[in-house]
Parts: sequence; C-alpha cells; structure tokens
Amino acid sequence: MEIHMNKRFEFKDLPDMASIRSEIDKIAKDVTIGETLFMKEKGVKSEAEYKIKMAKEGHIMKHTHIGWNSWDTTAKGTEKIYNELTRRGSYVDRFGYCLDWVMGVPENMRHLLPVGTGLTFKNPDEWAKIGQVVPVQPHLGDHMIGSLNSVENTVNALNAGVTTMGNISQYYTYEYPGIDMEKERVIGMIEAIGVMGKFRDQGTIIHSNLDDGFGAQFHDLANLVGWAMVERYIVEDLLGGGMSHCFGNLFSDPMLRITFSQAMLEINKTHTPGTMAYGNTIDFGFDYERNFGALSSYSLGDIIAQRHLPSGHAVTVIPVTEAARIPSADEIIQAHMTVDMMIEKAQYFEPYIDWEKIKADKDILVACGRIFFERVLNGLDDMDVDITHPGEMLAALKAIGPAQLEEKFGVGQSDKLAMRGRIPVRPTDIVSTINKKQEAITDKIADLPGSLKGYNVIVGSTDVHEFGKEIVKNVLIKAGANVYDLGSNVSATEVVDTMGETECNVVVMSTFNGIALSYAKELFADAKKEDINVKLIMGGLLNEVKDGGSLPVDVKPELVQMGVNCDNDAEKLVVNVKAAS
Repeated sequence: MEIHMNKRFEFKDLPDMASIRSEIDKIAKDVTIGETLFMKEKGVKSEAEYKIKMAKEGHIMKHTHIGWNSWDTTAKGTEKIYNELTRRGSYVDRFGYCLDWVMGVPENMRHLLPVGTGLTFKNPDEWAKIGQVVPVQPHLGDHMIGSLNSVENTVNALNAGVTTMGNISQYYTYEYPGIDMEKERVIGMIEAIGVMGKFRDQGTIIHSNLDDGFGAQFHDLANLVGWAMVERYIVEDLLGGGMSHCFGNLFSDPMLRITFSQAMLEINKTHTPGTMAYGNTIDFGFDYERNFGALSSYSLGDIIAQRHLPSGHAVTVIPVTEAARIPSADEIIQAHMTVDMMIEKAQYFEPYIDWEKIKADKDILVACGRIFFERVLNGLDDMDVDITHPGEMLAALKAIGPAQLEEKFGVGQSDKLAMRGRIPVRPTDIVSTINKKQEAITDKIADLPGSLKGYNVIVGSTDVHEFGKEIVKNVLIKAGANVYDLGSNVSATEVVDTMGETECNVVVMSTFNGIALSYAKELFADAKKEDINVKLIMGGLLNEVKDGGSLPVDVKPELVQMGVNCDNDAEKLVVNVKAAS
C-alpha cells in the first residue's frame, strides 16, 4: 500500500517510552489539583465527579465558551453571566475559556506570533484565579494538550483546579507558523497526557473536539467513529488517560447529533464522563433571527440525547452573534434563556423518538468504525510504525493526513467518481452542506463552465476551518481553473513559496481566527521580498483585536486599503478572480 507521508521529522527519532514515563513521574510529583469555587460549592473533588452525579439526577448541564482576550474583561464577563443567570432562575455549569494561540508556545517564543483574539495568562496569579471568580467549573481546550506548550499549560491548569482539558485533536491541524519544533511538540503532548493519566483516579478528563482536528476533514461519519477509537487507543490504552470526545460544530442534523452521541457513548468503554456537545456552527450566519432557529434545533437534539442516555456532555450554548463577532455577556445570557426553554420542552419530544432506528444507525457507525480502526492500526504496523509507542503513532498519523486515511483505510464502497474514491457509509453534514451550497452557487453563475480555463489560483485557510475553502475550491474547479489547494493552517511563507514555484499570483484565503489583518500584512511583506505581485482575495471572519482592545473589530476597511478583495459573496468569485488575474 503506497502512502505519502509528509514528515515533519523522522518519527523513529523519539525517546523510548521508559524514558518518557520517567519524566512523566517527575512532572506529576510537583502537581497538586487545586480546588475551585465550583468544587467547594458542589462538594466535589473534580468535574467528573459532578458530571456523574448530575447524569444520575437527570440534570441537563450547560456549557458556555468565553472568548475575551484580557483577564479583567474575562473576570467581569463571567461574573455578569453567572449573576444574571442566577437572578433569572437559570444556570451555567461550566465555562470554556478560549486561550489565544500564543499560549500554545513557550513564553520566550510568543513574540514570533501575532496576537489573536483569545485569552492570554500573563502571570501565575492569573492562572490561579481562573477557578476563583464564580462557582462555575473552568474548562480549557484550545492550545493546551497538543500544543508546543502542553506540559506547562497542563501543570498550571491542574494546580488551578481545572480537571478537564484538551484539545488533543488540535495537534493534527493547529500549527504555529515559523516555529518548527515538531519533535518537542510530540514529546510534550505525550508527557502531558501521561501526567493527566496519573491523576485519572482523581477525575481528570482529557478532551478532544473531533471537529477541531481531522474530524472536520473526514467525509464519512463511520470513519470518524473509527478515528475516535484511534484517539482513545493512544490516550487510554497506551498512556492511561481518561478520554472524552466533543463534537457538534459540523453537525447540522439534530437527529444525527443524537445518533452520533450514542455511538460515542458505546465506544467509551472506560465510562469517562463527556465534556460538552458543541453547537452547530454550520447553520449560523449573519441573519440573527435564523440563528435563533439553529440554536433551538441543535440544542433540542442534544438535550433529548442527554435525557435518554446521559453521557455527561453539557449542552453548549451558542449566541446568535457567534458568526459575526466575539459575543458579549448579554448575548450569552440571551442564548442561555433560549436553551432553557428547549430544556423545558424536550420532555415532550423524547417519547416520540424512534429509538430503534437510532440504535440501528448507531450500530452501523460503530461496526464500520471498528473496521476503520483495525485497518489503520494494521496499516501503521505494516509501515513499521511502533503502534505501542504513542509518539510514533501521533507523528505518523499527522504525516499521513485525513484524506489518505479515508482513501486507504476507509470503509465506504470504492467508486472512482466519488470524493476520495469511496461512497460514504454516512456522509458528514459538512460534506452534504458543501455539496448543496456549491450547487446553489454554481446554479447562479451563468458562465461558470470553462470560464476560468487557463487561470491558476492558490486556495487555503489560515486556520483549521476548511468549510469556506472547500466551497471556494470546488467552485473554481468547476469553472475550469487550475487550483493549488494548500489545505488548512497555511502560513504566509507557504503561500509565497507556492507562488514562486507555480508562477501564480492569485490567492484566495479563508480565515476565522482573528488574524486577518496581520496575515495579509505578512503575506504582502513576504511577497514583496520575493518580488512577487500578489493578488489576494480573503473571505470568512475578517476581524482582529486592535490597539490593545479586548474584542476583535472589523478590519475590512484596512484590508481594502491594502488592496485585498474582501468580497464574501461566492457567487462573484469567478468575476473577482478574473479581475485579479
């Protein structure tokens, strides 16, 4: 079986596990799990203990993500949310604090990255305060385990009383441009998981949001279930951690959310409580009234799933402004009150759900997932990867990538005309949505076929989100363009290098992580050094934190002034590419 491995380093060049386990023991000796206000109020020693108790009592837990970038704003915002929800007879069980990507690298390297929109802890006191503001349990996902700063962040979080953290899926898809330390990153990730495993009996949970990793790029849900098994094998079987999978960003169908939730529950042989089911962001746009419908539909499905077979996952409350900007405290409160009504009414829907059909669909996903899991492990073994060494597995899987994993090991029926050469057992919502949106867009472009024949275009995404990029790519291909798809987390350097190699100067980039202006500036600067005249088209969420502010602002005017085309209308893509060429 021929597989191309885009190696960042030789995966055999890693310490043996005996040496790594010795280092894990040393690190763990200096860790003491702190006590948060939440633990004191609820009378528990960990979030896992609370979740098990709440699942038995039938309490529907709720989760809110917090995305402000200063500690003062974060503390005031969490206080306002907690106090106002309490006043109105509502509640929130856990806050997910979104760390900035600079937190994913050691402090002495943070100057190499532009500051994003997330939270940055500037000193140990701020780490210590994270669980001492209000009695709501903190969760840390972004740029924790799986980053280049895995160990330090994990130790600081445990000492502060954070017992659930991730996000190991980000290892595969989140990069730190200009910092090439892949070997150190893998070792640190293994050590951090191992440290969490040392405290497993005290309720630590290692979190993985499938939609932040390869899961966002798989086309078949059956393969995604198998991929979750692969992650469990690495974390639980090889490193002794307790694992929980989050999903939901890319799940639009409420019934599919219920089915997939049941699949994740079945493969959870350690009975580790879930973290949260994330909100469906596919259907969120700039029409806030429609977004209320999206919020209601996905939360209803998640609530019904937790009522029927509770897994410990909290329902994530997504404010209707999510697609446009970082939501305010008032907008978060508003969304909680909407979900409260869905919790109240879910009891009337549950008795009428066809649970036998859901079980049958779940059984197919799990059975096919096991086939994918076994094929992946056998394939790695055949490639001389030590499948008992978590580091070798992590590095090899990342080097192979999701497309080849599906092509070579996927369970769908072979078909040369299908994407990735296989017909999905159950296509992901993102694949179905992409196909529908592409058809809707292409139907409106009268001169689409052949209109860009002979044109060369580079496409990519500045972060893990590939939804917009995939639509753009396929519209361009249908128009006859020669497309160079650089994938996700594309650095400005990669773009300029490709421009030099292909003599292509038209670039279409999708971005959602709050670095639109910084990215454009870096791209133009790098292109100028190589004497390349770049024509840049950017789409997505074009915002960034400016002038020491705490919230990102629209940077379209500055981008336009620089010469960037910021037209988000995909129907005008062909016209814009022609104009740029």
